[in-house]
Amino acid sequence: MSDVPAKLIEEEEKPKACVSESIFENMKNTLIKNLSEEDRKSYQEFGEKFHRTLDTMGFQTGKKEISMEESLSYIVESLKSGLHPRYLSDDEQRLVEAGYGKTWYKNWGYDSLE
Repeated sequence: MSDVPAKLIEEEEKPKACVSESIFENMKNTLIKNLSEEDRKSYQEFGEKFHRTLDTMGFQTGKKEISMEESLSYIVESLKSGLHPRYLSDDEQRLVEAGYGKTWYKNWGYDSLE
């Protein structure tokens, strides 16, 4: 017979959450709690759209809607960081034009693409 109390043995057998997991879980919960209702709804809609288009079995994305949005946001961030519109490829310029209209470059303070 063992000298270790039964209660202690039971506690050791229970799966324990990894410390790093609980840290990130706490951070996530705090962030969610502090989000405005509008931001929370926006993140929720993005997550739902993302999970609808992701094929978890074959690791292929379904619709290209997310990657187009991501491409546009990447280009916009580059422009906000000071990239001159003339350095965008033709495809990137067409994508920004589709999102912001024919004179999209004026949104970043430029009078023309040159």
